Amino acid sequence: MSSQEEQKAAAAQHAALGIGEQAQGGYRRTQHPDAQWFGNAGLGLFIHWGISSVHGEIDLSWGMMADTPWDAHLHNRNKVTPEEYFKLAERFNPDRYDPDRWLRAAKEAGFRYAVMTTKHHDGFTLWPSAQGEWGVQTYLKGRDLVRPYVEACRKNGLKVGLYYSPPDWYYHRHYMSFHYGSGDEQRFPGRVHYGLRHEPLASLPPKPAGFDEAYRAYVRGHVEELLTRYGQIDLLWFDGGPAVISMEEIRALQPGIVVNNRMHGYGDFFTPECRMPEAPLEGWWELCEIWPEGPWGYVKSESYKSTGWMLSRLAQVRSWGGNYLINVGPRPDGEMPTTYYQRMAELAAWMAHSSESLLDTAPGPFPQQCDVPVTTRGKTWYLHILPEREAPVQLREISRPTSVKALRTGQDLPYAFYGGTLMVDVSGPWRTPLDDVVAVRWD
Repeated sequence: MSSQEEQKAAAAQHAALGIGEQAQGGYRRTQHPDAQWFGNAGLGLFIHWGISSVHGEIDLSWGMMADTPWDAHLHNRNKVTPEEYFKLAERFNPDRYDPDRWLRAAKEAGFRYAVMTTKHHDGFTLWPSAQGEWGVQTYLKGRDLVRPYVEACRKNGLKVGLYYSPPDWYYHRHYMSFHYGSGDEQRFPGRVHYGLRHEPLASLPPKPAGFDEAYRAYVRGHVEELLTRYGQIDLLWFDGGPAVISMEEIRALQPGIVVNNRMHGYGDFFTPECRMPEAPLEGWWELCEIWPEGPWGYVKSESYKSTGWMLSRLAQVRSWGGNYLINVGPRPDGEMPTTYYQRMAELAAWMAHSSESLLDTAPGPFPQQCDVPVTTRGKTWYLHILPEREAPVQLREISRPTSVKALRTGQDLPYAFYGGTLMVDVSGPWRTPLDDVVAVRWD
């Protein structure tokens, strides 16, 4: 998917899950000292994993929803019926699951925190929940896949993040439509409901008495289990509602936790998805995007966007003071694709010489004073020369710097300075296909 397609997909998915624009705007930040790490964490690893990985050509959860508008050009070739999707649980066997190896590579590449799906919209729990049968408690003989991940985060010095989706299509499978947008006559006139075999339905069966109350208790039970079974949890990443547990109740269980804004309509940080904000945001925020060429869940192609692309996005986010949460998907056996480790090694090599320009930095005056992303650290400003940049870079309204150097090589770069404007020539053999950083210093 292109970036534009990913943006459209995010908007359409949020509409289906009831995540409105107000859920992207509420903001009430915790002042607990254990939570303040998030404000300048910089780089996080998003991990979308579940039973869809067994198929390898469908997205996590969305692979059972017919006629999703963001991938209409595929004409449902990337879809299965819910009945077929749910049967994937019978073949889910992560016998090579090694989150320590995943996260060791991430730590070496500069990541500070991780967030893994514990339950996506398909409802399958990766921990042995006492709330029902749909999860590892039935299909993996009670094997807990969340605990090894949490322990691997701590072992490798990463903050522990858990993703949890309250929308649950397995729980609602007999009372919902698996035809995207059915019933929305304004946007999709005449679109009929689909059942578990994608068969047309004249109408949806009514829910039995007490169904919604039982569902809310079910979701609340899940959240309480996640917040009480694994010790300190640093971050909770909701993806929809209902808001069955208050923020105050969450903090009573985990006082130092950071919570996003997608359940309550407010939270400690904003979560724009696959789209940079139009301007710098107030407060803490985090952009999440997909590193592989494809959907959020694992696909067999195992093709990733380049490290140059990833660093370009990271530089733009950091120049506006945000964190970057980049997503990957493990194979069904629990191993990460070879491409994942290749990208992590490339990123680690870049961080070895240029991490000071992106980690523990402050935002810079982009685009007000410079035509490339800028981060700052004390009296040093870092100009991020992205791979496609060829023209000289202009930095305005400054005093004459003491030095202008290529951060990777340490060499002095030719520049001109007049009238408070610095012009830097960014051509030459020092350029690479990655983010080439120019360090501008003042004594």
